[in-house]
Amino acid sequence: MRFIWAPCVTLHSAAGVLAACNKWEEGKPMPKFAKRLLVAAILLLVLAAILHMGGWLQCAIFTIGAIASVFEISNAFEKRDRKPFMLPAYLYAAGYFALYRLFGGEAVWLLGIFMVMLALMERIWNRTRTTEDAFFALVPLVYPLAFFTAVAMVAEYAGEYDKSRIALFSIFAMPLMGDTFAYTFGRLFGKRKLSPELSPNKTVAGGIGGVLGGAVGGVLVYALEGLYPAGVSLQALLVLGLFCGVFGQFGDLFASAIKRWAGIKDYSRIFSEHGGMLDRLDSVLFCAPIVYAVFKIMGV
Repeated sequence: MRFIWAPCVTLHSAAGVLAACNKWEEGKPMPKFAKRLLVAAILLLVLAAILHMGGWLQCAIFTIGAIASVFEISNAFEKRDRKPFMLPAYLYAAGYFALYRLFGGEAVWLLGIFMVMLALMERIWNRTRTTEDAFFALVPLVYPLAFFTAVAMVAEYAGEYDKSRIALFSIFAMPLMGDTFAYTFGRLFGKRKLSPELSPNKTVAGGIGGVLGGAVGGVLVYALEGLYPAGVSLQALLVLGLFCGVFGQFGDLFASAIKRWAGIKDYSRIFSEHGGMLDRLDSVLFCAPIVYAVFKIMGV
């Protein structure tokens, strides 16, 4: 029954959000903030249903996310007149999750090695490429694709549904709450800039709020133990939330560094006011290996 429950609730909730949107006064554009809230609500509802169901559906969604992220990185390169050989990155993005699900981590490791070889060999037979192009071709295999591999490791954690759901919800809920608290603390108390050269709006107060928000995310994930009885303690999730509150912000800042380098505001407009795939997943990607490592170390 629990596999049916989430999609039904999600469809009902999404219908409610859309109905509220339709009540907006005709002829007037929806304010930017309201539009952001609407898109966020729909995305969260759909994501919750996908994570709940798991299996090949989540495999397909994360594969699409990885391919879209490679496309966004490629576009960022083009803004700086860099056009490396991107086929290896696309091939890895298309196959990493299915291979991990079917054959385990060793198959994904081999896929990565072969894609690195392909990226480097292309420099030899294509005389229009430079050695610098070859290095740029390797970048997406590391970021974001190595991090997407960590997401697959979390999603298939221990081969157990309940444990993998708690782990997977952790990599989304903890950075999400971290971002929310960082924004709130920054608006209320922010004066000193955290990293003005990368993200002028981020403050030290916001950074502290982000760490606390990660811990709050841990509490929220613990509340899911009733639905997914994985036996993970509140203390473990609080510690994990603090780590995600820190590392999620590094993910956000690194994604901002690439955008600054490329001279773009958002990676794309896939999610309207929320930007592109990497704009939404920047903190999540950095939290995925942390969640997996903490679960392993604590023997969950």
